[in-house]
Amino acid sequence: MMPMAPAQMCETTPMVKITGVPASHTSISGTISTTNIIMANWSNAMWQSILNRAVRRLALGPLRSHFFSATAIVGGN
Repeated sequence: MMPMAPAQMCETTPMVKITGVPASHTSISGTISTTNIIMANWSNAMWQSILNRAVRRLALGPLRSHFFSATAIVGGN
């Protein structure tokens, strides 16, 4: 556990230089699993094709400004 900073070191005024994380620096990773027997046997190439399609739809949809440089990569095990 980190020690607490003394009260005089704490910022008490509103922070004016806080901005959002630029889209080019946001990374999300995760794992998808399925019990569907057909999908469970898909190759990594098939999954990559599905993810590429999802990325294209995100880049063209109503949230396109948030996904203009999105990529999705299938990691093999």
